[in-house]
Amino acid sequence: MKTLKFIAIAILSIVGLLGLTILLSATVFKDELIECLIEQEKQEQSNIKAYFVSGLPVEPENFAEDFKSIHEQVVKNCSLYKQKDYNIDSIYTSLANRIGKDVRTKADYGLMLCEYFASLNIGHAGLFFKKHHCAYIPTAVDDRLFISTPEEHIVNYGFRDKDEIISINGTPIKEYVDNHKKYVSASTNEARILLTQLTSFISYTDTLLTCDVFRNGERLALDLPLKSPIMTTDNKPLASTEIINNKVGYISIESMSNGVVDDFKQAYQQVCNLPYLIIDIRKNGGGNSGNGRLIAEYLVRNTQKHCVNGEDITPQPDAYKGKLFLLTSNYTFSAAESFAIDLKESGNATLVGEATAGDTGCRPQNFVSKYGIWFRIPTREPRLSPEGHPMEGVGIEPHYKVKQTVADFFNDKDTAVEYILNNLITE
Repeated sequence: MKTLKFIAIAILSIVGLLGLTILLSATVFKDELIECLIEQEKQEQSNIKAYFVSGLPVEPENFAEDFKSIHEQVVKNCSLYKQKDYNIDSIYTSLANRIGKDVRTKADYGLMLCEYFASLNIGHAGLFFKKHHCAYIPTAVDDRLFISTPEEHIVNYGFRDKDEIISINGTPIKEYVDNHKKYVSASTNEARILLTQLTSFISYTDTLLTCDVFRNGERLALDLPLKSPIMTTDNKPLASTEIINNKVGYISIESMSNGVVDDFKQAYQQVCNLPYLIIDIRKNGGGNSGNGRLIAEYLVRNTQKHCVNGEDITPQPDAYKGKLFLLTSNYTFSAAESFAIDLKESGNATLVGEATAGDTGCRPQNFVSKYGIWFRIPTREPRLSPEGHPMEGVGIEPHYKVKQTVADFFNDKDTAVEYILNNLITE
């Protein structure tokens, strides 16, 4: 049972890092990231111990020893850093030299560890730290940050739909993101920036943020407490469908967690006979790659090898026969990314949107430092997909690069979907 529990936690934490969101608008990633925060709360009841940085189980006099134990395990077990364009020992030495100087408190040490893991440039490498949050994820559009469809708890603090976040704690939002991205693990720079934007209302240290917002030509200052409430989420399906018109169907796959295959099958039956089908994995932070393989059986036309484990992907008898589009983003990660590779290499899908996050997983495993700080790193050697695409480090480029625009956001339009409807469907 302990082994199964560790596997489950590892899968959930994959979603949690990037863990993790667009329905048919720019209101992306909210549900996925909020769900991963819920899972972080559940970790307290598991064998993995998660701490706020101010309460780490290591005293200042032991920081150096603890950090050394982490670095030694990373060097021994991490499978990917050798292919990166950096010297991992130099990164370690540079950070270790700060201990006792600008790294004096537990919070200082925790943030330094975040810098260390972010410096590995691996999306599946990170720490099991608790964070302060308000159970709400803002929306990023074209390097700007907005409130979209705010829920009651954030409305109570004065925020309104379409508010633009101009600054946080007196720092302009672009500078704020630039200052904080050094703490965010990611395999590509684009994914790192997006994740930093989406986690602007989440903090390792702050319990209160002061936000300047722009609303109808007026600038307002709003305080946002980060109370770390216990959160719940509706048991909504992991795959949902919509019939856009009499020719075009749409399925959003929000996770590759267990249960998604049955939800996909149910959604698929409603649109499988339409001549055009849009599959949306822009808000999908991953889960189980085997689930992606089973879904792919309904979307490929010829047997091919699964990019993760080499098993056959054999088309189902009722596999889709029309024109297929796949929406991707810089958030598409882990098992969702391997799914995107399989569909792109099938030749049966036209990818639209942005490049994926650049990390399919590489078998992440959990480790613990000498003084009890839990972390996770990938352990499988770097590989290529059947057609030669790196399984980590490089995002999957779409056939048509389309980014959400601010104008479409304010008009509640999905730029990528509109592009497909107006430019790629000609009938």
